[in-house]
Amino acid sequence: MQKTNKISLVFLVIVGFAFLSIAIPAFINPQSIMDNVQVTLGNTSALNSVRAMYGGVNLFFGLYILYAAFKKQETGLILVFLYCAGFMVGRIYSLFAEGNPSQFIITWLCIESTLTILSILLLRKLQKKNLATQL
Repeated sequence: MQKTNKISLVFLVIVGFAFLSIAIPAFINPQSIMDNVQVTLGNTSALNSVRAMYGGVNLFFGLYILYAAFKKQETGLILVFLYCAGFMVGRIYSLFAEGNPSQFIITWLCIESTLTILSILLLRKLQKKNLATQL
């Protein structure tokens, strides 16, 4: 395995476990996730939606990213890029629309921005390596 593949593997494993670290608490206790942004889930539909989005989606994305770390690194990096870039764009838009959020949200904006940049850089390196191997 070449250096770029090892770096991508480590990156994807870390991100996969990060997704799972959000998914499991959200699945078990959706309110615990919303406490970070001072939102009270007041009805069954709210609990259901948070459990599905933060729990179920992150659970399956995290599991796929762990699989991709070993079998489909390019696809895993694309998924990380799309997921984190989506959050990043939404948060940046919200900064302009509503103003400064809490430190918790700023921290996540920094994390998501970093993951977006790293995933695209690793993807480009992986694609260049694959192209060189094909020639």
